[in-house]
Amino acid sequence: MSDLKSTAELLDRGLSSHEIRRRVLDGRLERVHPGYFMDARRYRELSPEQRVLAKQRAFARAAHVTPVFCLASAAVVHGLGLRRVPSRIHTVSPPERGTHHGYTSVVRHEAVLPASDIEAVEGLRVTTAERTLLDCARLLPFTDAVVLADQAHCVGVSRSRLEARLPQWAGQRGVRRARSVLAAMDPRAESVGETLTRLLLAESSLPMPRLQWVIEGRSGSYRADFAWPEHRLVLEFDGETKYAGAATLRTVLRDERRREVEIQELGWRVIRVGWNDVVHRPAATLARIDAALLRASSTS
Repeated sequence: MSDLKSTAELLDRGLSSHEIRRRVLDGRLERVHPGYFMDARRYRELSPEQRVLAKQRAFARAAHVTPVFCLASAAVVHGLGLRRVPSRIHTVSPPERGTHHGYTSVVRHEAVLPASDIEAVEGLRVTTAERTLLDCARLLPFTDAVVLADQAHCVGVSRSRLEARLPQWAGQRGVRRARSVLAAMDPRAESVGETLTRLLLAESSLPMPRLQWVIEGRSGSYRADFAWPEHRLVLEFDGETKYAGAATLRTVLRDERRREVEIQELGWRVIRVGWNDVVHRPAATLARIDAALLRASSTS
């Protein structure tokens, strides 16, 4: 990331140590990692995942031993969406071979790691996508791991391949959880929010919907995130749009509204939920869906 500058690079540009400290204090520079900085305005424009990448790049430059990123830190490098972005950097090295680094923001894991499980992605050494997904399935909370497993096909990894490798960890921590994660994965999910919505519904007493259900409308096909065809009820997860440009956002909203009107003309009802509904108000969201299903049943 060219925006990332070390203290030495800033000094070479004519800034004194005092000026660097002053710019950090007055909010013009963002201290990404000890000895590494970014323009604060540029940093604020980054997504949470991009900020993590900036921190990992800074750490990789600062470390005496080139690190291998693992778990959620590796998932970010592979471009996978996460339920929650890691607050600390996770690295892996063989037992007795790594260093603690001395940073509280870095967690070093010990594991026997064959060379075939390491690759370079955009200049960073990480566990391969396959190994990353397996480690996350074993060691992350169930929901976080399923979110990643749903995206396995995006990085060219199949469920069968993941299942075939699990016996390597027989008797070790997390294998049972990993099997549950792989059993729950579904490549039809198109976003983190859709995965979280599906898992929320699966834990409830509500009937499970059909995923990616196609409805033929007046001007073409409409693919619903979730649908109960027998009740003519659609549930849509509204993804994050805060990083989209204004013109793009207007186009997306206009097209969504047009499709929604078309299927409503066919007698379907559409419920929309967002991140806060699913993550922070799950009980209220399930009650809302339940009420809609009951109304649909009473009118059918």
